[in-house]
Amino acid sequence: MITEKIKLSEENEGVYLQTYLLHNSGQFGTDRRRPAVIVCPGGGYNHTSDREAEPVALRFLAQGFHTFVLRYSVRESARFPQPFLDVARAISLVRDRAEEWLVNADRVAVCGFSAGGHVAAASGVFWNKPFIYETLQEEPMKLKPNALVLAYPVIHFNDWPRSTASTVEEGPTEAERTFALTFGTPHPGQGLKDQYGLHLHVDASVPPSFLWHTADDPVVSVRNSLDFASALTEHQVPYELHVFPQGVHGLSLADETTATGPQHVNERCQIWIDLATTWLKDLNSQKN
Repeated sequence: MITEKIKLSEENEGVYLQTYLLHNSGQFGTDRRRPAVIVCPGGGYNHTSDREAEPVALRFLAQGFHTFVLRYSVRESARFPQPFLDVARAISLVRDRAEEWLVNADRVAVCGFSAGGHVAAASGVFWNKPFIYETLQEEPMKLKPNALVLAYPVIHFNDWPRSTASTVEEGPTEAERTFALTFGTPHPGQGLKDQYGLHLHVDASVPPSFLWHTADDPVVSVRNSLDFASALTEHQVPYELHVFPQGVHGLSLADETTATGPQHVNERCQIWIDLATTWLKDLNSQKN
């Protein structure tokens, strides 16, 4: 495995792309070009979770994908649309170095978890919007992911972050803190929320998508995945959706690999990574 940490921002050292590349071994087929997966960990735009980073990348790597983990803008740097520019830069970089890394530039998927799912889904929704490609001075098609893999994603802000009302004594709620970081105000109006409510901006240009969620997710409602899938249906975008009956938020791989406690081990949900890799391979085979 070949690893490299690549800065994506001169201003923010915390924004970078970590590579996990399979060696160019003659025993695998010399100069074989492989599909790629860029992983966007969750973390509520406050941090990027290690649990949804390297372990996930290594699981995709084991299935024959070149993989990358994107540490996008969080905390004071998370003001929209900055994280979406970060993922667009990552996609562009992977394609720029496709020859060197032996990546198939037409098979670049983005996988995201929770808030990272919002970043990943935004890459598929906003790739052809001027505020992305004009800012980066890139051709729009260079920024388009070929597929999305979305794990319990934040799609809209109608009921996330979930928190109780604040008081002067208690200080700001989780929602107010997150909104202050991402919208620049702790009390964004519905119009501002809708600007980044991704299901409202889906059209036929969004790439095929794989989604999974748990029906009783207490942090990010399953309605996020259902609303995105509904929008994909309306615009005839291919997708695969799995809703498992039970499971806490932040399951990641749902096994001991990424568990911090027994609540993160969920045998029913563990199959998602196999379902996703099979879906990606089927999708890639259709491009041949």
